[in-house]
Amino acid sequence: MSFGILGTGVSGLAAAQKGLDTTGHNIANVNTAGYNRQTVEQISTVGIPFGGVYLGNGTQISSISRSFNEFSYSEVIYNKSQFNYNNTQTVNAGRLDNFLANTDTGITKSIEEAFNSINGVTEDPTIISARNVFLSTAESAAKRFNNMFTEVEQQHLGNINQEIETTVAAINEISTRIAQLNGEIAVANSVAENGFPANDLLDKRELLISQLSERVEVNIIDLPDGTINLTVGTGLTLVAGTFPVPLSVERNEFDTNKLEIGISPTPGAPKKSIVTDQIDGGSLGGLFKIREELLLPAIREMGKISIAYADAFNRQQSLGRDLNGAQGTNLFKDINDPQTALSRTLNSRNNPVGTDFSINITNAALVTSDEYKMVVDAGGNLVVTDKDQNTLVTFTAADIAGMSPPTNTRLEIPGTGLNINIANNNLAPGDKFLIRATYSGSRDIERTLEDPTLVAAAGNQLDVAATTNPNNVEFNLYEISNTADANFPNEVNFPLPLAPQIQVAINAAGTQYSIQDSAGAPLAAPAGGPFNIPADQIIDLPGMRFELKGKLAGNEVFTITNQDGTAPYNTKKFGPGDNTNALKMLDFQNKKTLDGGTNTFSESYAELVTFVGVKTQSGQINADSFAVLLSGAEQRMAAISGVNLDEEAANLIRYQQAYSASARIISIANETFDSLMQAVR
Repeated sequence: MSFGILGTGVSGLAAAQKGLDTTGHNIANVNTAGYNRQTVEQISTVGIPFGGVYLGNGTQISSISRSFNEFSYSEVIYNKSQFNYNNTQTVNAGRLDNFLANTDTGITKSIEEAFNSINGVTEDPTIISARNVFLSTAESAAKRFNNMFTEVEQQHLGNINQEIETTVAAINEISTRIAQLNGEIAVANSVAENGFPANDLLDKRELLISQLSERVEVNIIDLPDGTINLTVGTGLTLVAGTFPVPLSVERNEFDTNKLEIGISPTPGAPKKSIVTDQIDGGSLGGLFKIREELLLPAIREMGKISIAYADAFNRQQSLGRDLNGAQGTNLFKDINDPQTALSRTLNSRNNPVGTDFSINITNAALVTSDEYKMVVDAGGNLVVTDKDQNTLVTFTAADIAGMSPPTNTRLEIPGTGLNINIANNNLAPGDKFLIRATYSGSRDIERTLEDPTLVAAAGNQLDVAATTNPNNVEFNLYEISNTADANFPNEVNFPLPLAPQIQVAINAAGTQYSIQDSAGAPLAAPAGGPFNIPADQIIDLPGMRFELKGKLAGNEVFTITNQDGTAPYNTKKFGPGDNTNALKMLDFQNKKTLDGGTNTFSESYAELVTFVGVKTQSGQINADSFAVLLSGAEQRMAAISGVNLDEEAANLIRYQQAYSASARIISIANETFDSLMQAVR
């Protein structure tokens, strides 16, 4: 380095040149996304000792720094992540809300039309056209349920799956580029002089991180060499220095149509660890949130309503007589159709060999949209748990043997309205299963009754009474399943002197019931019992089921008498104009048959629509809130890091003047040197 006035002028000239270069760089990048304004940091050079004093020795550039505030940047990427998280949910929830709430696409209109048509049957059950209208509206309701399932599962969930795949691909692409930039920054820092960071590379990296935060919540860990580690969600490593850790899209353990996020514990390992639960924030977190908390519950809720709808009409059909005087047959496909019952349980793909379970719905009023898991423990027991991991029931090895062929005894899952047996037993410790009883309900509902004369508008032939009933417990006919049962009450099975009657006798503790003939003699074993009264108090009798409502005192006796016979058992003879059972069907319009007896069909569907609407509104409020926060954070960031053209124009003039002045110093130094040379010639 030169000393004296010439060196001072040269240093000033160089500093002004760097200032002009940096200012020009700022101006050129005024519209560059992610660019942070750069500033020349200038210090004086250490003076030269001369004659007891230090003479000035010019200037030098100490650094070219970025106008960057880490706190403001963190605020931006956090709010960006949260905005996209909530906005993704809002967009998808709004689409579902519009679909379910629309009278043309929802189910409410179809249900109302069905009940209007039943009213037409009650006015005159002998009119075939009224019966045809009823069958037509039943068909329309079933088709509407089918269309709703198709729309939500194939369109809405299909769209979610597509977005998950494209989002994961974008995340992997961004994380790979960040890892590459980490390497470039590390090299740049190692070869650059102290105080001269790779500003433009840092800008590019932070822009990529900002883009990544739109898709998933990002956490930054700074490393000494200028590189960073990135974690996403709840601590999942996505970038480790110069190594990206790619995410993969995997199929769910139970349902191949449900996508999950996987990651390899070591690079290139074929086995993936499922880390969906660790993903949070951003559009990807929003996709999983809306799928798990809205779309899938909505499908299961629609299935629950359709199952209860079909079950109620099928049971009521069985409790009536058609225009020919015969017992009514199903209006819709049996909710416990064998193939449907088998489809309600999914095997884990990790099970060595599949096991086939059959899940029957015994009480639709108790059925919820919840899913249940089953695991075979080390002792060979089958443990059934709810969504909160609470154990509902543990089936022992003896239970499993009884549930399996050839016995195939059905055992209750308490409090769920479900029972279970095993069609094909390959159970082994560690096997896992998922029960989703209602998922396909709206897909499976189908009108099966074609002949209008088979609409069971007339009342049944049974007369129910209580001989002993101190607590006034209701004893209601729930379903007639098989009038050909050898113990079904009629004059063929119970000839004179017996009445065509059976009796139900409750034990003193109110926990068991026995079945007797009209003389009080137990039916031949095993038909006579005793049998345990299940928690839902729906009991099985020969060819039918009854529901007990109320608290049993013990020792109650109820009678069921067939009154469609010879005198004196002829008080319920069939008449084609009888509308008793059609009126019972009409009662379903206002009868609370769902959700433990708290909702009608329309009310249960309204709750679903309300649930979706609240989710949509809540998401919109959150999205709007984070949009405001993000805008404010970006404005604060721009105030710190953005390029101000007026300021840069002033800097151009300042550096230009400094450059001219430094050039004049050099010129004067040159003239002085020339004068000195001439003096000594």
